[in-house]
Amino acid sequence: MTTPDRSHRVLAAWLGALFFLLFCLNTAGGWVRLSGSGVAIPDWPIIHLDDHSTVLPPITEPQWDAAERSFQAHQAKLRERVARGELNQGNLGRTPRDRGEFQGIFLTEWSHRLLAAITGLVAIVLLIRILRDPWLRARIGGPYGLACGLIVLQAVIGGMLVDQGTNTHWLFLHQGNAGMIMSSLLWALLRLVSGGVSILQPGRLWSRRLIALAVCGTWLELVFGALVAGSRIHDHGSISLPLTILPELWEGHRGLAWNLLDNHWLHQWLHRWTAWSLGLVIIGAALATLRSLAGERQRLALQVAGTFLGVQLLLGLSSAAIGLHPGVALAHQVMGMCLLMALVMAWFDARYEPDAAPVTTVLEPT
Repeated sequence: MTTPDRSHRVLAAWLGALFFLLFCLNTAGGWVRLSGSGVAIPDWPIIHLDDHSTVLPPITEPQWDAAERSFQAHQAKLRERVARGELNQGNLGRTPRDRGEFQGIFLTEWSHRLLAAITGLVAIVLLIRILRDPWLRARIGGPYGLACGLIVLQAVIGGMLVDQGTNTHWLFLHQGNAGMIMSSLLWALLRLVSGGVSILQPGRLWSRRLIALAVCGTWLELVFGALVAGSRIHDHGSISLPLTILPELWEGHRGLAWNLLDNHWLHQWLHRWTAWSLGLVIIGAALATLRSLAGERQRLALQVAGTFLGVQLLLGLSSAAIGLHPGVALAHQVMGMCLLMALVMAWFDARYEPDAAPVTTVLEPT
């Protein structure tokens, strides 16, 4: 195979832009949930305003009247499901006090959808470019194709969740899939910019295993965080979680499905203890890296991951101490995704980055 030419370097820049769009989209999605804006538009992908269908937000007052009527009708359906025990009160999202506030949450959700559409279009154009180039197909076709497939799945999940309200317990599917999309795209980008044929480095077995375990643990933390958000106990202020054993957290009379999807105490327990375990795994990976001939990029990626982990733990402790705060919760989500990306980079370099040159001491003759 040949090394990447200039057009491939340009493609790498576009993949970087797509990665940035996905990161912004994930952050915007977190704010949509925290602001309770996800229920503002009950239709997907077409917005229905009485007898008028559009993809644009309302412009005239009659159109805003129609949008608000549709919102109120959807709220009435959600309240019926809450009364039947199918959803919790948080699924109703934010109740606007006036027209201006309703317009705010409507435009927040619409902007999120617009960003998702732009991101999808960019992903499709880049996919066509990659499929037309044999070198690119062989080099990054697998991970990028996986990322595109997961993007399609993300759109389907988003459409399915529109009718469930803003804090549905199925939100963990959306967050977990977002982590896999960004990981696959980052892997494709790293393969493209590395050039040549990637050769698995034989001397870093333990660091590779520990970093891979850290990647899986961080992804699980994102999933558990979404489960915590979906099953959060509302109007209880800060949460003091007892440090107890697992069986005491399991409510047997509720059934398996309820415990897995709605047991807030169980979700909190899993989220917190996985966080502490993840810290130990990352420390172990760092120590294994120091004892190997790991390259500079792998060491730097783990240092960055350690910084993100420290910030993440501080944000988690702050959230537990002061209760739900939208800014802290959003920063917690963003830092979690940053940590995952840093670990993916460390994992890639643990596999393929050339060994660092051993340090030798040259004694000058006396």
